[in-house]
Amino acid sequence: MALLPLLFALCVAGCSTMVVQKGGLTNPPAEKGSVYLFAGLTPDGDDMAQSGMYSLTQYIRAAGVRADVYNPAEWKKAADNFLAQPRHSKTQVAVAGYSMGGNAATQFAERLRAAGVPVQTLLVFEAYRPTPVPCNVRRAIDMYGSDGLFALSSRLQPERSFTGRLETVDWSKLHKAGRHDHLGVSKEPAALEYVKHALINESRVRPQAPSRGEAACLARP
Repeated sequence: MALLPLLFALCVAGCSTMVVQKGGLTNPPAEKGSVYLFAGLTPDGDDMAQSGMYSLTQYIRAAGVRADVYNPAEWKKAADNFLAQPRHSKTQVAVAGYSMGGNAATQFAERLRAAGVPVQTLLVFEAYRPTPVPCNVRRAIDMYGSDGLFALSSRLQPERSFTGRLETVDWSKLHKAGRHDHLGVSKEPAALEYVKHALINESRVRPQAPSRGEAACLARP
């Protein structure tokens, strides 16, 4: 095991995780869709307001779209909260996750697949060991940038029945300015702006066309 992944594994055991963030700007209703974000780990002494994913919720709420951020361990709770909404089957939903939140984002999407709900866009950046992209995802984006000793991310892979669009974005080549290391990219303003525009279109969750295999996917037990 490389040195940095080993240190990261130790951090998993020794760092605290964040709880769902309910503060900040007033969260709009879900008429224009819902965005679910999953942060990475936060060391003891940090709080949610220092997270780039928290900043992203504020940008999205300011645009008039509902957005919530959870710690990566809370993916099942986040999915159940969405499915408990009275009109969840009519609500367009998008999801993004950073670092360990990338794994949470893919598991969140799979839980929605089991409930027969499509995901418009799933985006992970610097994702740490994400599970395969389920077939209810219409557009998947794998955003990364760090390499060498400081590489912690794993490439996003589709499950066998996935028929949506899978895109890869090498942030270090797309945007040469700013920080591209695993920790820095999560707070890089240009990176957060890119994620925002991938998930929402002005004032609503960005709609995506259904994939050719979506109907069969959502009918699967």
